[in-house]
Amino acid sequence: MIVTGIVLPRTNPLLVFPKDLRISTKSISSHFDLTKSLSGFNWKTNKTSQVVKCYMNKITKGTKTTDKHDDFINRLNNCKLLGVMDKIYKKEYGMSAKKYLLRIPSRKEAERMVRTLEYAPASITDMFQRRLDCKCSKKKTRHHPVWTPNIPVPAIKKNPEFFIEEGSRTGGFHANFPKDAGAGRLLYITMKPSEFLNYAFAGELVEKRSEDEVGTTELIVKHKQKRILKCKPQDAPFLKLDLIKCQFVYHDGRHRAVAADELGVKEIPVFIEHDVPINEEQTRCLKDRKLWKKESARSPDLRHFGEV
Repeated sequence: MIVTGIVLPRTNPLLVFPKDLRISTKSISSHFDLTKSLSGFNWKTNKTSQVVKCYMNKITKGTKTTDKHDDFINRLNNCKLLGVMDKIYKKEYGMSAKKYLLRIPSRKEAERMVRTLEYAPASITDMFQRRLDCKCSKKKTRHHPVWTPNIPVPAIKKNPEFFIEEGSRTGGFHANFPKDAGAGRLLYITMKPSEFLNYAFAGELVEKRSEDEVGTTELIVKHKQKRILKCKPQDAPFLKLDLIKCQFVYHDGRHRAVAADELGVKEIPVFIEHDVPINEEQTRCLKDRKLWKKESARSPDLRHFGEV
């Protein structure tokens, strides 16, 4: 008897095969069926047993990479937020965020980015779904304007030469989704505009927080309000959280938050950058909003983030 890929000693009287054992070419074509078939043998020699174990180990190792790839594909397809983002990309640009995650970053970075999207609240998915469905606050049935978000995940078309990164284009200090989410250092959450403003610079008035003159600040806010009312996509405001002090140390998006607050927008998406927690206390700080402290001073302390 010949089993493809396994060398069996021909003159071994101690090797016994079950009478009803039949291995067809179909069962040999699949390592799962082959595993079940080989389990029916009664191996009586250590040498033969080692040969079979060695072969089966090679089969198992060869399929681990494939299994992980299939699992990652399933995660991409099952992530609702990523699915809506991908539909918007295909509709508006003819591009794909899923292809980007499969081809450009390393697998670990891509998995962390997907995890960031998986942990995002369902209300963010709803925001992107409204954008996909072209549903805006112009309808009389809606009492308050809504936030229209930018897509933070880059996208590609056919090859990396056709590349777009719709999110994080404010020109200010903002969250870099591929870098920060790829390193497992980013939260994607929602909060009230007033809550964001309360955390940034200890909740001081926008004129005091801004380096611009009051008149300039008002013009910027009005410009942001027009974009919100027209349902133009906006970058998500940003906060930087120091896990050692459990305190915010930097921000971006104060004008967008003020504009949203004055228009009555109930909820906005916010990115929170942080270091990777190294103990239970830092993990608790990251998960419990009640522990978050307001930004305390004009000069941010960025020592824990390696930026000074």
